[in-house]
Amino acid sequence: MHPHPARQLCRASPLGVRRRTERSGMSAIENQSLSHTRGFGGQAERLWPLVLAAIVLAAAVPWQMRWGVIPDTSWAITMSERVLAGSRLYIDLFEVNPPFTPWMFMPAVALAHALGISPEVVIHFYVYAICLLGLGFAARIARLAGFAENHVLFSMLPLFLALLVILPGNAFSEREHLGVALFLPSLVLAAWRAAPTGGRTPSLPIAVLAGLSGSVMVLVKPYYALMVLVPALYVAWRRRSIWLLFCIEYWVIGLVCVAYLAAVLYFYPEFLNAIYPVLADTYMRLGVAQALLVKYAPAYLIAVYMLRLLRPGLALSPLIMVFVLASLAATVPLVYQAKAWPYHAFPAICLMAGALLLRAIQIDPAKQSPSGTGMRSARMLLLAAAILANAVPFWPSQKPGADFVATIKAAVDHPTVALIGSDIAAGHPLTRMVGGSWISSYCSDWLGAFAIYFAKVEAQSSNQTAAEHYKQITDRYIDAKLAELETNQPSLVIVQKPDILWLTELSGRQDFVRFMQGYRQIAEDDTLRVLLREDASRPSSPAAASD
Repeated sequence: MHPHPARQLCRASPLGVRRRTERSGMSAIENQSLSHTRGFGGQAERLWPLVLAAIVLAAAVPWQMRWGVIPDTSWAITMSERVLAGSRLYIDLFEVNPPFTPWMFMPAVALAHALGISPEVVIHFYVYAICLLGLGFAARIARLAGFAENHVLFSMLPLFLALLVILPGNAFSEREHLGVALFLPSLVLAAWRAAPTGGRTPSLPIAVLAGLSGSVMVLVKPYYALMVLVPALYVAWRRRSIWLLFCIEYWVIGLVCVAYLAAVLYFYPEFLNAIYPVLADTYMRLGVAQALLVKYAPAYLIAVYMLRLLRPGLALSPLIMVFVLASLAATVPLVYQAKAWPYHAFPAICLMAGALLLRAIQIDPAKQSPSGTGMRSARMLLLAAAILANAVPFWPSQKPGADFVATIKAAVDHPTVALIGSDIAAGHPLTRMVGGSWISSYCSDWLGAFAIYFAKVEAQSSNQTAAEHYKQITDRYIDAKLAELETNQPSLVIVQKPDILWLTELSGRQDFVRFMQGYRQIAEDDTLRVLLREDASRPSSPAAASD
């Protein structure tokens, strides 16, 4: 009884099978596709893409300084440091994300402390290394697969690298950013499964490593399992075999996720028992669907249309199709979360931009030439414009100004810092930039601010029971906040000026007003006001005292 050919496709080729294949003349087929799997042209043609990729990587370092270490990553560093110092996650620290978030950053933070250098520096090198690893592994799989576009694909390497190290902007080092970089190999492997060439199939190590790499996307957030599932369904449909849904890489992804869930249940039962119900009641309930549509839908739909405009009448290749389907699948978590934050959109936008680049070099079977050679200049300009339009949400920076930071540092050394405000960006990375220590178990006052907002929404809807429920959450949070302030007596208090609803609620508490009377303003910008405790000022120098 002969095994099903689709089952054979999912298996790694044993050594004996490879030897028999070579003896039966498969080497001739391999030689025929040598230009796709090895050659890529002459030595100079192979060298220039690598040189340009190195230039892109070098340019990315100063480019990223415009954003610095973004708020979420700065908080992740602080959280990792406190866990490494003995704080208990979900007990001493209230983190809204599952434990994979601190696990992603903790090795880099621990390494930084061991080397005695800034965690921010190590984190950036860590992110660049992950981007190079994901892209390099994806390129290796493409080379083994022998795609028709390979000899052109290699020359596009600098542009694909730019999608990972230039495009992200304010999403650089977010979990989604790292997840997408490591998801690329599994996408390329799916394209190989969809259209195998020369009778070759992925080896066991390649499939296992691609599965391990791709599992990170799902570990980042369970919603992103759709990005694995949808391309897998396409591959099974294209090959007309359900067995392709059971390939090695999918087993690896599934087993990793099951192991992760077991680890969370064992090591951090508080997340599901105590933290998640609070998140579902507040954080996850808040959405801005209208802003989401206005901010992302127009440019994204233009990018989708560009797939047709670039090569009218030419069907999408499997390599392009898996990128497109993964991108479309990533829009589902974007809409479901409904926060309109740029990093939530990064998987969909980055993968769609990648699909557009692949479309630009797609081989026309009738002409056996890359589509880019016959395209008009106007279409290429539209391609660039479509990618740039989708990149706009990643341009704004939340990095505090240098003069603002310098003013604070001149007033106090190594302060302890508290925040009055719901935005994580109000306290991070400013706290670390001024050499401060964060006193709170929360990254911001999001819980109290969200609760008071929902209390008013429910009151306006005449749902007094729900309104009272959220008012109780608000009161408990404020009581804990005031106790934290009184106990720690922070040197600095950062006030988020636009958070009017939260500031108004706190100002109605006389104990809060009395506490703040011991602080004076030392710095202010468009969104923040920084207050210093009266007895925490930097000591005057002897020279200044003599004057």
